[in-house]
Amino acid sequence: MLFFRSFLDHWLINRSLEADSLIMETPLDPEQFYGEVLKANGIDRSFGVPDSTLSPFLSYLAAVKCTRKHVTVASEGAAVALAAGYYLSTGNLALVYMQNSGYSNALNPLQSLVAKEVFGIPMLLMIGWRGRPGEKDEPQHNLIGPNILKNLEANNIPYEILPEGISLARSSVGRLVARAKQGNTPVALLVRAKSFAAYTGPVVARWASAAPTQSKTVKWLSSSTEKPVLSRESTIESILGALKSNDISVSSLGGNSRELWMLRKNKGQSIARNFFCIGAMGHTYALAHGVSNGCRANRVVCIDGDGSFMMHLGNNAILAPLPEQRVVHVVIYNGMHSSTGNQPLMIGRGDLLALVEGLPYERKFIVDTADGVTKALRSVDRSALILVPVNGDERKSLPRPTETPTEQKDAFMKSFGSNSKL
Repeated sequence: MLFFRSFLDHWLINRSLEADSLIMETPLDPEQFYGEVLKANGIDRSFGVPDSTLSPFLSYLAAVKCTRKHVTVASEGAAVALAAGYYLSTGNLALVYMQNSGYSNALNPLQSLVAKEVFGIPMLLMIGWRGRPGEKDEPQHNLIGPNILKNLEANNIPYEILPEGISLARSSVGRLVARAKQGNTPVALLVRAKSFAAYTGPVVARWASAAPTQSKTVKWLSSSTEKPVLSRESTIESILGALKSNDISVSSLGGNSRELWMLRKNKGQSIARNFFCIGAMGHTYALAHGVSNGCRANRVVCIDGDGSFMMHLGNNAILAPLPEQRVVHVVIYNGMHSSTGNQPLMIGRGDLLALVEGLPYERKFIVDTADGVTKALRSVDRSALILVPVNGDERKSLPRPTETPTEQKDAFMKSFGSNSKL
């Protein structure tokens, strides 16, 4: 059986490669591709970074799909995190689009979060193939173009090349979706130039700002000028005390997740409503947004570290003002990378506060007491940033979760009940 499966896989790949040598005589209609290929295979969410090869299809998405169903982000890694979060709360696959040159930006969450060797989260990658062998293209594609298939194989990502014709395209995506679900793995659809016909419908030329310009940061700070009163652990304990019964939490890698897990266990509480993001540094907020995209009835509290928060601020600026989301972003600021030996974060408190002032969250708070954390969390239900300066005190030895990533994922998905197709 395994031999037959391997033979079949190689036959399908070879068929795709043979088709690649043909000219796309009948380009695919973008709207028809969405409805009869993607939606027909259960995919109606799309996240990514634009690529010229995919331009007609992406112009269609931008014009006719609301921000809940289609979000263009600042980096490919954030798109992967959004798709991962959406799957966790719904059990449904999402589309992640990118150019092959952006594939490297997606590797962090692909390898450390969604890979079947970690949490095993399926999704469909749609990759515009620039610099194909034998095709003259810009010099920046000279390395990645001829090697994208080897890159996918090295990361155990099954792939096919988009064939000509709606019927063949639907079958190709159907095979990939089946493999993604069966193997709990991302899969990839490579798209050649001129695969899509021109999009002639309405276009969206510029995105209007959704952030209220009058948003000001609320500062509930103690009068102490010495080191902050709160530790990371006491901050997380305050967060737990302010969570509602139907709230969901998503925490970043390192001390945040380990302390959250420890406190839940010490209190005899279930961890099912918490997702501990053990990888994908910098993408916790995007992951939380993906979860929220699939469960608008619940508030999602993202517990993030300052290093993770700083890593992909461009994505935060895009996601924070989006409508139809209920994400509260709590950033614990100790000014250091504590889990790697307390190396300093190269931004001072004053500069960080100035940076926060310009971010388009609907509400922003800076608090440094337990009461302040509680008050801030209880006063917001969506798009908010709560920055909490803390001291560097922590336990000498923090426990690690005893559940495997798969066990954690399964418990988290089951907590959504019928909303998630585990």
